[in-house]
Amino acid sequence: MLVMGAEVTNLLQINVIGVVIAILFLTSIVGVLGWMLRLPKETERTRTATRAVRSVNKLANILVPVLSKSAVTDRIVALAVQMARQRNGHVDVVAIIDVPFTLPLNAKVEEDEKLALDALDRAESIAQQCRNGDGARVGKRGSTRVRKRILKARNAGAAIVHEAEDLAVDLILIANSPVRVRGSIQQVDPVVEYVMKNAPCEVLVLSQGRTGTFSNGAGAGRATESRVPTAGAAR
Repeated sequence: MLVMGAEVTNLLQINVIGVVIAILFLTSIVGVLGWMLRLPKETERTRTATRAVRSVNKLANILVPVLSKSAVTDRIVALAVQMARQRNGHVDVVAIIDVPFTLPLNAKVEEDEKLALDALDRAESIAQQCRNGDGARVGKRGSTRVRKRILKARNAGAAIVHEAEDLAVDLILIANSPVRVRGSIQQVDPVVEYVMKNAPCEVLVLSQGRTGTFSNGAGAGRATESRVPTAGAAR
């Protein structure tokens, strides 16, 4: 009987040690998993970064006014298609014909209409090239929808703003080139300036770098980018 009691006591001691070891093991596993899965402490910097990323990701539907036939305009079309593709959005390309007050808005201005159609065809070719090039890498996301139209207006800037309101776009991408106004060179196109001040959404301007030589109102320098939030940008 004494021997049997000793064996029972020994077994109980072994079981208690095993339980303690098991508890320590589980505690260490839980601690490691908690350390691996814990979320970093949110700071003002991370909150600001998160808001910025979410805001940019919402810019899916883009309006691109075609003001001139230039390299900077070609680049803004390509940029719009790439941005819309990444966000499963679409692009609206518009060419504006300035109709003088001496003519009705529906007047037939064949030369201006031909230039506008050429500009839209050029933009469509660039968009198609972007879709073909990106589609080979990203599959279905390469099929970004691009719509084009001609607007006749007295004021090109006001027409662009009105179009942005009607289409409820998220962003206007517009190319700026220096223009000659009353015999002097203006670095900011008055149309671009009007759009920046009155647009109902954010405006991203791609502008030519300043150079000493201009041809037909277009600069030939390095392009610089500036993103201009307008008063109506918070949507």
